[in-house]
Amino acid sequence: MEDDEEEKLLQSVAMQNANAIFLARQRAEQELIRTREALEAKTAALAQARAEADAARAAAQQANEAKGRFLNMISHELRTPLGAIGGYASLLCEGIHGPLTEKQRQFMGRIQHNQQHILRLVNELLDIAKIESGQFPLNVGAFHVKAVLDSVQTMIEPQMRESQLRLDVRSGDPSLRFHADGERVEQIVLNLLSNAVKFTPAGGSVSVTTESTEERVRLRVQDSGIGIPAEKLEAVFQPFFQVESSPGRGSRGTGLGLAISRELARAMGGDLTVESAKGKGSTFTLSLPRVTAATTEGS
Repeated sequence: MEDDEEEKLLQSVAMQNANAIFLARQRAEQELIRTREALEAKTAALAQARAEADAARAAAQQANEAKGRFLNMISHELRTPLGAIGGYASLLCEGIHGPLTEKQRQFMGRIQHNQQHILRLVNELLDIAKIESGQFPLNVGAFHVKAVLDSVQTMIEPQMRESQLRLDVRSGDPSLRFHADGERVEQIVLNLLSNAVKFTPAGGSVSVTTESTEERVRLRVQDSGIGIPAEKLEAVFQPFFQVESSPGRGSRGTGLGLAISRELARAMGGDLTVESAKGKGSTFTLSLPRVTAATTEGS
């Protein structure tokens, strides 16, 4: 009798274990199905994302190609006739077809001024488009800071005198060199100085100073001009953004110079930053890699 009860008990336990195993197996199979479905959904989403990324990449490529065609069109269709306008205006001012009256000279001066302004805008548009598309050529090498600043000083001094501003250029150590494109560095510094002229009233001052660390060369262009409000400090590096110029300074420019200058600085492994306050002048700092003995040996 006891043996029968023990056998029934063992059968009951075995049945319970079998049911538990069956239920566990069912749950495992259901979980496996859910996992498989989730994996299939993620795989489908990943495939869709990859397809969208490929489509976006193709669209970007087409946009870059369209930009290239547009740049070529601008170069031919706008720069060429603008250059011709400037050439003809110069010939007329030289009196090649007879002397001009004072009023005619004034008009020709306005034509030349506007022609140069539009040509500069076209060239800057071309520059920023090439930088953004990674097609801007850079001739990177080792250049002496003093040589670059001497060249820029020669170009900007007439403008400084005409605007009645004091210019102080301190190039520092004559052996100091930076690793960048010398011509583009001149372009950046000249743009910073031209801006200083536009935003500094007559009688003010503009200075260029240099300092260096083991790895960097910093060129600072400081003016005593009208300054930039704190909320606009980063906006000045956005394309087409313009700050009100100093009274009596005429044209406000294209709003592209600082955007191009920062992009060029970063493309050369440097940066361009600004410190300013309204009514207290501005200080723009161009930072570039410094050439050292280790740099020379590594190159």
